[in-house]
Amino acid sequence: MACTPTGLSERVLAYCRERHLLDGLRGLRVGFSGGADSTALLLILASSGLEIEAVHLHHGLRGEAADADQAWCERFCRARGVAFVSARLEVPCRRQAGESLEAAGRRLRLAYWQATTPAGSAVALGHHHDDCLEDLLLRLARGAHSGGLTAMRPRVEIGGVRLVRPLLEVRRAAIEEFLRARGIADWRCDHSNADTRLRRNAVRHEWLPALRATVGHDDGLGRSLEALRDDADCLAALAGSALRAVGSPAALRHLHPALLPRVLRLWLQQQTGQDWVVSRDTLLRLRQEVAAFDGRPRQITLGRGRLLQLDGGGLRLIPAASAVLPRRWEWGRDPMLELSEVGLRLEAAVVPGAVVAASAGDGSTEAFAVGSLADELEIRAWEPGDRMVPFGWSAAAKLQDLFGAARVPRWGRRRCPVVVSAGSIVWVPGLRRAEVGRVVPGAGAVVLRCRDLAVGGVVDSGLAGDESPSWR
Repeated sequence: MACTPTGLSERVLAYCRERHLLDGLRGLRVGFSGGADSTALLLILASSGLEIEAVHLHHGLRGEAADADQAWCERFCRARGVAFVSARLEVPCRRQAGESLEAAGRRLRLAYWQATTPAGSAVALGHHHDDCLEDLLLRLARGAHSGGLTAMRPRVEIGGVRLVRPLLEVRRAAIEEFLRARGIADWRCDHSNADTRLRRNAVRHEWLPALRATVGHDDGLGRSLEALRDDADCLAALAGSALRAVGSPAALRHLHPALLPRVLRLWLQQQTGQDWVVSRDTLLRLRQEVAAFDGRPRQITLGRGRLLQLDGGGLRLIPAASAVLPRRWEWGRDPMLELSEVGLRLEAAVVPGAVVAASAGDGSTEAFAVGSLADELEIRAWEPGDRMVPFGWSAAAKLQDLFGAARVPRWGRRRCPVVVSAGSIVWVPGLRRAEVGRVVPGAGAVVLRCRDLAVGGVVDSGLAGDESPSWR
């Protein structure tokens, strides 16, 4: 985007209109670090006619220097009458196991935007054209596909939040010239950006200058970015059309290799409201499991405390915890009990006799006669030797045998909640219920339901193989 300093505001706002970045908005939150790019962006968007709020996120890094950045940003906004808010993310102490500081920062920033951005508002970020070129080379060195190579987009929607980048076609030099023309030269500089031991800094200060010195310019990188964005957009559209493939191992097997990572990422975004970048090792393992699938469930470590499970119903997202923790449930006093370690929630409701309390047909919902359940139920994991009389049977059976008949793998059995009333097992959601507590017509019932928190629906016997268990 070549233009004079005085014309940059007009050109950026025109770019926003062309790309529909601000359409339908009432307010705009600007990520304001105090650097040249976010400072220029804040000044330009202040003339957009929208209600502007500058947001400074303190990452808990760089000590006093970061504190000084926050103070400078607040003074800058106060002097210009711009609404200002700051928040501390405390990235080091909130980093997850195996997560880099950079990845933790991205995750926590997105979580903050999702939690605090009101409807009708978007988040504007100051990434510019030079950032895109640096990102292209970094991701190329890591082996990214076209979607990863062009990850910085003018407009994206993640978890219900719109992120916009109005400066993507503006050079860093033009941004700094714009600020100096307005008498601003004291923007904040992170001095760690000069440390070429860090990869991005090496790309900025060594790789790109060497390329420009050799070729004479970096225009070709920009043209490649445009072409790659078109390719990525096309494949993303195809991935959206192929999303139903996650529900079938056969469909996953026949999915084009270029679509599998895109379909998986889109599906994970829909399931969790978070942006997921699936590792190459995870994709390779998934391809291997899909190709060799024989009907028996398989699990693949995904990260963030989640597992991918491949079974007869396709892909499922489940927590990585291995067993239900024991607890007591006074269902009459507290009708909901979360089993967060396995991503499930139990619910109880008493329905009148006039209401037909029907099962959901998949083992996720069962009705018991009023008075047949103890006021306090025990919820625990399966233990070897557990037995119950299944519904419709006259003799007791080992849960181990019922699990085997339903093709529940050994690693999944202790993830299944076992509901115990007065010392007797009455229900294993997704597997079977006991003969106890048959509902008498017109007498009312206690309806128990098990919901899967990981995917937002009822538990669907996802621990079984390619056949739903016979829960009656």
